[in-house]
Amino acid sequence: MSKVKRYSLLSGALFMIFVGAYMLLNHFRTSQEWSYLFRGSSQQWEGQMVVRPWGDGSEVLYKGTIKPLTPMKVTQITYKTDLVTSQPGGTLVSPSIEEGKPLPIFTTSPGHDSIQFRAGMNAEEITSIFYRDLVYEITWNDETGQHTEKIVLKLVPPS
Repeated sequence: MSKVKRYSLLSGALFMIFVGAYMLLNHFRTSQEWSYLFRGSSQQWEGQMVVRPWGDGSEVLYKGTIKPLTPMKVTQITYKTDLVTSQPGGTLVSPSIEEGKPLPIFTTSPGHDSIQFRAGMNAEEITSIFYRDLVYEITWNDETGQHTEKIVLKLVPPS
């Protein structure tokens, strides 16, 4: 076999390996890009929680945010949550609230293999995991005093 033929065969084989590896990695990346959104609002706040895969896909992350519906000067925010599977909470002192941008309040995981989320779940399957309303209770201080509101989050149906 001549050097030209060997070079052509080797080039073709390497090309096929690269194409195969690209397709495999692209499939893995796109299969990990699912998420489920829960959203709600109260008189002064909008809240949302996103559930998405984390790590190797056997765990999920819950990422919660709130956003004021009107401009306000908040000196402190205390939040409690009831997410059925976990209850993250905390206090933000002098939070930097940028108009129109959500304020992250938590990122947490219910634990390894504790809940079997996966890509392509329908609304009924998701609501069976969260069998009661997801609630944020927000207490904040501003120039007019202390206020408390509850935000009930509902699943935004997957499209």
